[in-house]
Amino acid sequence: MYLNKPPLPCSFLKSTPPGPNSGIEVKGETELEEFNEKAITCRECGFEVTNNSFSTNVKNSHEHAFFNPHGYVFQIRCFSAATGCVTLGKPSAEFTWFAGYTWQIATCSKCKTHLGWHFQSSSNSFYGLIKDKINEG
Repeated sequence: MYLNKPPLPCSFLKSTPPGPNSGIEVKGETELEEFNEKAITCRECGFEVTNNSFSTNVKNSHEHAFFNPHGYVFQIRCFSAATGCVTLGKPSAEFTWFAGYTWQIATCSKCKTHLGWHFQSSSNSFYGLIKDKINEG
């Protein structure tokens, strides 16, 4: 809303890529595709459980640190899918790290090592994989 005078017009500057001496590195599409295709593997057996293209942010972060009721601290990384994982047990809301989500244990489908948890709500799901149990790219 304005009184008597209309708002001033805006002009936009066209963005140009930084020059070679700018100190800014610009990644090309090929490098981004290569990063996204990098496998995330089970540290125990090397089986591919997911890849970087499934990295996702939950509560505005890809990585979280939590502790369980026994005091063990876990650093987890979040992925929207982990086709190389199998979930075990019935979904539980007990001591969930993400309000509104239930969880199940997620293991490597090849060697059965505990890799993290599958979290599920009425509208979303994701895997929280333990940083120390996976190899990235």
